[in-house]
Amino acid sequence: EGEPERDFFGNFSVPFKTIGKLIVPNNEEIRINNRARSAKLRIAEKA
Repeated sequence: EGEPERDFFGNFSVPFKTIGKLIVPNNEEIRINNRARSAKLRIAEKA
């Protein structure tokens, strides 16, 4: 447990498929909410 799973050929099985790119806050959001500087929204779906 805690280790990545491998398939029959030794490739890592990825549980999620990423959709699109990271969404980061714009300058206006950072000006309003300073803690948003490190925020990164990732979108994925189960594979």
